Amino acid sequence: MTEAVLRSDRIVTPDGVLDGHLHIADGVLRHVEAGPCQSPAMDWSGDVIIPGLIDIHTDNLEKHYMPRPNAQWDAMGAAIAHDGQMATAGVTTVLDSLSLHGRSKNGLDREEALAEMIKGLDTAEAAGALRVDHGLHLRCEVANPNLFTALEPHLDHPQMRMLSVMDHTPGARSAGGMEGFMERWRERGRTQEELDAHLEQSMSWRDTDGADDRRARVAKLGQERSLPVASHDDASVEHIHQAVDLGCTIAEFPVTHEAAEAARKHQLVTVMGAPNFVRGRSHGANVSARDIANAGVLDALCSDYVPQAMIRAAFMLAEPPFDWPLQDAIATVTAAPAAMSFLDDRGTLETGKRADLLRVCYRPGQWPVIKEVWRGGVRVA
Repeated sequence: MTEAVLRSDRIVTPDGVLDGHLHIADGVLRHVEAGPCQSPAMDWSGDVIIPGLIDIHTDNLEKHYMPRPNAQWDAMGAAIAHDGQMATAGVTTVLDSLSLHGRSKNGLDREEALAEMIKGLDTAEAAGALRVDHGLHLRCEVANPNLFTALEPHLDHPQMRMLSVMDHTPGARSAGGMEGFMERWRERGRTQEELDAHLEQSMSWRDTDGADDRRARVAKLGQERSLPVASHDDASVEHIHQAVDLGCTIAEFPVTHEAAEAARKHQLVTVMGAPNFVRGRSHGANVSARDIANAGVLDALCSDYVPQAMIRAAFMLAEPPFDWPLQDAIATVTAAPAAMSFLDDRGTLETGKRADLLRVCYRPGQWPVIKEVWRGGVRVA
């Protein structure tokens, strides 16, 4: 049994910032109390104690598995490298969002890669090589005619935590549709010949006629297994209505104000990419996560493609011009993603919850510096 007592004047609880102490025993928060403690304690006064971050969508493992086009890396090594980066970014629970895409232009066989990456995670976990808690979030490309061949072998994996439905057919679910897609392509200095070649490659493996049927089938599979299902890149009220009708509970990266507002109206929880928020804009032409926050319809943030963006974005929400209460800002990367992924044993600093927490040096206007990362009452970074 491991025990520790941590003291700080800046403990972020669901009800506000507490001047007090935490008592950890056997990986669980036994007491979260205001005021001084009688037992010897590690004094972290001046630093902020927050829950460990929970990331429901990251492409980070795929980057480590194929760091350059046609340069496939060892799957276990990729898992260990990815895990280390997530730990040092303050993420104590990560849902590795792996794509069930069709043909990849960088030389990656997606179906084969999916099985190898999952095997790499399993092998690394069995070897005790992982520092944070990993779950699976499978991103289901509904225009992929071979989607279920890739998906079904992994549906009953013990670490399965989430499914999402998406359609990255050019122009399908992006701001401005196909016209906007083509305009952005031209703005990058690409020729019509290059655009035509890209569209031919992208469309060669897609079956768009069966996309809606696959979307519905994925949603049903999720419900049968009590998994949350996210609808990805919704661009319109009609997309949100479709998601609601299918039983989706999460609006993941709505690309327009219209879709985000409709998601809130229909009680879907909205998650945006933290890199979008930190940069102030989407890497494409989609709505800014900052604008979604200002509109009062932002629920959660995820790392998407930059793990370190989560903690920066959360603390930015507590600064001007947003000025969210610190506990509400931190909840976007802790309590909210825990709730949407059905992880009720973590995400807040409360008695009885897992002792996943961070010690953060924070000064307004600056990048938060993570000094310590604890998972289950043990320091892991």
